Amino acid sequence: MIPEVVLLALASTVRPTSLAAVSALLSRDSRRRLMFAYVIGGWVFTFVFGLVVVGVFHGIHIRAGTDRTVGIADIIGGLAALVLGFAVLAGWFRRRPDRAPAGPGTRWMPRLDHQVSVGAAALAGPLTHIPGIFYLIALNVIVAHNPRLPGGVVAVAIYDAIWFAVPIAALVMCVVDPDAARDVVVTVHEWARRHSRTIVVGTSFVVGVALLIRGVLSL
Repeated sequence: MIPEVVLLALASTVRPTSLAAVSALLSRDSRRRLMFAYVIGGWVFTFVFGLVVVGVFHGIHIRAGTDRTVGIADIIGGLAALVLGFAVLAGWFRRRPDRAPAGPGTRWMPRLDHQVSVGAAALAGPLTHIPGIFYLIALNVIVAHNPRLPGGVVAVAIYDAIWFAVPIAALVMCVVDPDAARDVVVTVHEWARRHSRTIVVGTSFVVGVALLIRGVLSL
């Protein structure tokens, strides 16, 4: 597994919208079934998305695996990560304090506090894990570094498993002690909300510099 891909996946695990959804689901009586539907629905969606991207690019024969292809892919990914880091650092992406994000993908979240079905929980999984810049950068690197499709599929599956580490852990804890699971998720959610900017900026700069250096050396 490529270290930069693992780092990007780890940074994606503290997504505030996902933590908020998990916290809401854990407060319901049928929390085990809802959490299972949430994890399966979200993971399948992200895995299929990654599988399609990796499959399409391998299918059009982009000569993945060659030094030049790997170098170009790393440079593109590195530049994208650095641009994201500078954009967040400059305040281009701001979230109002003590409020939930108000974008189109989060307006549905208050419904989780009222009436929740297994289908709604399964739909919430994809809605809180819409592929963002970190995932696209990771897929770009995976395609370039894995010339054979099976290796790319495994890399995508590992990324998505890390991405869903918190919901999966919450599901496991929910079986043993549901109240403790919710307390842990709420604590992590508050920490992630306070430090999300630092996490995004730090990961973007570390991954961006690492990819740029490796990309230049590969050319």
